[in-house]
Amino acid sequence: MLLFLTMMATPLPAAEALLTTEHVLHVLDQHGYRLTHPRQAVIDALLTHERPFSAEQIVEELPSIGRATVYRTLEILASLDILTRLLQTGSHPAYVVGQPGHRHHLVCSECGIVVAFTRCPVDDLLSDLTRDTNFSIQGHHLEVFGVCPACKEIPATTTSALVNH
Repeated sequence: MLLFLTMMATPLPAAEALLTTEHVLHVLDQHGYRLTHPRQAVIDALLTHERPFSAEQIVEELPSIGRATVYRTLEILASLDILTRLLQTGSHPAYVVGQPGHRHHLVCSECGIVVAFTRCPVDDLLSDLTRDTNFSIQGHHLEVFGVCPACKEIPATTTSALVNH
């Protein structure tokens, strides 16, 4: 796994360095979405997250914003490539703010930290699948799960305690 990380993954800068509320609002405006106060509150909240978050976490953080508004805003932002939807092991889908464009993720099974990488290791496989199956492949999604270097150094009980805080 370490070899894969070294060869394939180039960590992207922190989400807050990539996206600002103003940038996200500009993208929404370019695609014809209204710039409402509740939508801006959702955007402000999600941009504070450095780790994957669920829609329910945002709902809890913003009790004055309707659940439907939160879910709808997250789906819109995912469709505009501002958020990526992750399917974490043993839990509900989560979202991560990231750099726009094609990317994949390494996800720590202990602490939930996500490392994005842009080199696509499945391009050859997709070509073979297209040729062999005659499918018109429209896309793919790759998440690799493991334990990050920091969590490997911490006993499992301590890591679980840290994540729950």
